[in-house]
Amino acid sequence: MSRLIRDPQGTYVFLGPSANLSVVQSLRKIIHGTLGTGYFKDVSAENDLVDDMPAESVNRNKTPMEPTRPSISDTRYYLQWYASATSDVFDLFGYEELITEIIPWLERAPSTDSSTCINFLVLAIGAQCGPQSRDEETAAYFNYARYLSSLNFMETTTIATVQIHCLVTTYLLNAARPHAASMNLGLAIRAAYSLGIHRADINGLFPTTESFKRERIWKVLRVQDLFLSSTLGHHPSTTETRDTTSQKGYSASTDLCLIFEKILSQVYSQQEVSPAVLQNVSKHHREWACHFREGHTVDHIPTEEYVSSGSGRKKLSIGLCHLKAAYYWTIMLVTRPYLIDLVEHHLASDTVNTPPSSIGNDMRPIRRPADALLAHASVNSAVLTVDLLSCLLDVDEIPKRLPYVVNSVLNSALVLGIAYFADLDRLFPLANAMDTALKLLDRFQKNDALARWSLRIIRDLYNSCNQFVERRRDRHLRQQEALVEGLFGHLNPLRGRDHPVTPSRSPLCTSQGWDNASEMGDLDSLLQAQPSEVPSDSMTNDVNAIWDQLFCGSISGSQMELDSDPGGPHSNGCRNFQALSMDPDHIYQYV
Repeated sequence: MSRLIRDPQGTYVFLGPSANLSVVQSLRKIIHGTLGTGYFKDVSAENDLVDDMPAESVNRNKTPMEPTRPSISDTRYYLQWYASATSDVFDLFGYEELITEIIPWLERAPSTDSSTCINFLVLAIGAQCGPQSRDEETAAYFNYARYLSSLNFMETTTIATVQIHCLVTTYLLNAARPHAASMNLGLAIRAAYSLGIHRADINGLFPTTESFKRERIWKVLRVQDLFLSSTLGHHPSTTETRDTTSQKGYSASTDLCLIFEKILSQVYSQQEVSPAVLQNVSKHHREWACHFREGHTVDHIPTEEYVSSGSGRKKLSIGLCHLKAAYYWTIMLVTRPYLIDLVEHHLASDTVNTPPSSIGNDMRPIRRPADALLAHASVNSAVLTVDLLSCLLDVDEIPKRLPYVVNSVLNSALVLGIAYFADLDRLFPLANAMDTALKLLDRFQKNDALARWSLRIIRDLYNSCNQFVERRRDRHLRQQEALVEGLFGHLNPLRGRDHPVTPSRSPLCTSQGWDNASEMGDLDSLLQAQPSEVPSDSMTNDVNAIWDQLFCGSISGSQMELDSDPGGPHSNGCRNFQALSMDPDHIYQYV
């Protein structure tokens, strides 16, 4: 599934199998092999969205002037939406901490120090994510801050350097520029490693306030690194040395990041899922699910979905949505290979027209029951993710850019689309979940380039899935019509038939060259006959082979010699006629 794609600059970029675009290309292969190349071709492989180019760039040959600092009311607006959008997954600064720092800064003289760079980046992210249109202010704040970062903080190794590049990464993620975000995050990670921030024992040597700041930065780096590594298919750039399962200062976010790292390093980098790795990851999942509420205090995440706001109204806890959606994403990541394998196996068996009635529950058999359970776990997690995030449709005002949410919806919708081609819409509410996913993407697509691209992809995918379901329904309907006509005859000629059919003779029997029940074999093979394949000139035998199959040869002429005694001379182990006639499901099971 790994592939090279061409980015907008014309260069080729490697994407691993965990990347969203790799999954999209795998889906195209499945759909083109099933429906033909006329489906699911909304975006060609050469033009897949990699990064949305910036609308305005900095003139490197001209020293920009510091933009006008906002008013206090505008500042509070920006900080409110900065806090809401970053909502605990980017817990670099708290809202009260920013208010204390930035409000006094508004009256200070212009400068080029680190606090000015950080403050303008925070304001830029708040203006970028707030529901109001503040594009001019957003560009002005970010471009000036980026100028300061490139001027003063590209070669220095300080805590401020790490914070600045983390903020730039967040802004670029919101702007649908994941590769640019990944490059800036790389600078932050190398600086953090130079400072020893990745080591808990080194952080413990500092005073409490400084140690807390360093641990906070490490958690942000881990979240951003594992998110970008998963979406772009890269190997993680960070590795955890802490005991994340320790109940002392337990952080649900940090522990979940370790699950991501295990999946990317031990599953996708190895290109296989070994039973030992799967067992280890699933055990970690169970432990995390058992303890994740205990880590809310450390992560500053509310335990309830809705919390009280300053206005007295209930406010949605986006941070809790982020955390739960990330948990479901890890399950989809580790089980998605099983789902794709199930689809390939299912479609391979379907090429020989395996009749659904021979399988039970309308599900194709797969190699191991455990594989089916893992494939179903992927689909179940996708449905639960969409259901979890559907609460965003009921909120009047939310940040207009939420890349973590959009990515979760996209990943879930891709899994739902894959599931259609294993006929799992008969087991899971795929249609309802896909409809909700489209509504969620539509909610963000006006201001988010990634959401717009995702919406086009998922709409095209959903249309292909519906076409697949319609073809499946038509195929099964034709099979059932042919079988019923073989049982009871027909009043209107079938397509392509010029002569009437003798009522006493099943057209299906003659079409396959069967002259009696013993030659016909299993009734399931009847389902393979198509009405258009039935000839009209070979009806010479009076034996009704279909009834012979249903009632084990107990029909003589027009009289049904069905013995109610299972051990009777004419029963041959069949159910008695009374039982069949009173329970239509039994008859349908045969049909």
